[in-house]
Amino acid sequence: MFFNKKPRQTVKSDALSTLIDASVRITGEVHFDKSARIDGTVLGHVKGSNEKNGLLIIGPEARIEGDVRCHSIVVLGHIEGNVFAHYVEIRSSGRISGNVHYATMEIHQGSEINGNLLRQSLDQSDVTPDPSVT
Repeated sequence: MFFNKKPRQTVKSDALSTLIDASVRITGEVHFDKSARIDGTVLGHVKGSNEKNGLLIIGPEARIEGDVRCHSIVVLGHIEGNVFAHYVEIRSSGRISGNVHYATMEIHQGSEINGNLLRQSLDQSDVTPDPSVT
């Protein structure tokens, strides 16, 4: 009545092209082209596609220690690093320790962000700058 709730977007599991299981621990960078779900641990940067089909889901038991870059990111686990994305959704179990660069953001009650929120303009061509390009 008081709050105008929009229906939550759902992600179909068949839309995911990469899955990193909870039993997996990766040390080093992770790159993917379309979509991915991480339920394990990644000690390194994670980079996905900046195209609209680029989706990264960080599962509730997942832990990433490094920067995360992708078009859309849904966080249910923990990220220790900066986040760069057009769309960021932080669910109630999500935790981010780092700065969040975003164009659109959805923050659920109970989530935690320890860092700055830096909104980027929607007409900006690339919210996910690559630090290797100068």
